[in-house]
Amino acid sequence: MAEVIVLEKQPRWAPELQRQFSDQTVVVRACRDVASLRERVTAALSSEKNCVGVLDPAGWPGECLPVISWLRSLKIHVAVVGYPGIELLEPSLLELGVTNLVLPPIAGHEIGDACRRLLSQHPVQSHGKGSR
Repeated sequence: MAEVIVLEKQPRWAPELQRQFSDQTVVVRACRDVASLRERVTAALSSEKNCVGVLDPAGWPGECLPVISWLRSLKIHVAVVGYPGIELLEPSLLELGVTNLVLPPIAGHEIGDACRRLLSQHPVQSHGKGSR
């Protein structure tokens, strides 16, 4: 099983991804704050689930870059949902390790396709204690 963990202030992309993954073994979790995201990611990794982080930086301007850095330190692929003007930050986001930047205008299937690509890029990595 895999998990897509979405950080967004208002429900937009998580419900869309839940619709897109409804017939698959991918669980979509919505997080409304950074603490919830950290908790959800830690739980997913402790159960050795392959996961992808989806961030909507419009709601998290000051916290987005540290969150991306933390996720990438855990080897988690990150997709960032863009907004008008985000292309100015693209070099910084890519340098931090964002593996997919979806620029506007954004159709729901684009986010789903990005998550599918990212989930297929590597097998589940063991993060638990005593794993090899």
